Amino acid sequence: MEEDLFYQQENKFVPRELKDCPECGKPRISFGWCKDCETNSMKENFPYWTSENKEIDELIHHTQLNASQTCDYLEWIPFDKFEMVKYIGSGGFGSTYSALWMEGPRWIWDDGAQEWTRAGPMNVALKFLDNSQNISSSYIGQVCVNYGTIVCVLI
Repeated sequence: MEEDLFYQQENKFVPRELKDCPECGKPRISFGWCKDCETNSMKENFPYWTSENKEIDELIHHTQLNASQTCDYLEWIPFDKFEMVKYIGSGGFGSTYSALWMEGPRWIWDDGAQEWTRAGPMNVALKFLDNSQNISSSYIGQVCVNYGTIVCVLI
């Protein structure tokens, strides 16, 4: 069993998740993460989602193309993927809610199935942005700095 978790490489035992990528043969840079293959996969999915805001889409694209590991990028999540949405308060650019993201982020690479599994239900904070169709570049810049902790819902 434990031997399945590691493989031998030049007299060292290496975690299987760091094994060379089975798709391209290049070394993975973190557990289950092949930068080239993941970047290409995300790029292929660009046409299949949109926030309907060009600047937001470009921000998400940028984080995905420059990610160095799982959960190191933004992902567009449709509102219907959230449950138990509860109002917390208002201020600043809009209103804040708590919610349960049922799928959760991509988390663990399943080497056998050759796909990412998701972390499952996760509590998140949602920020409903007032007038998000007129969102400013300076606000986008703030999101760039803090993107690891923010889930935004545009209205």
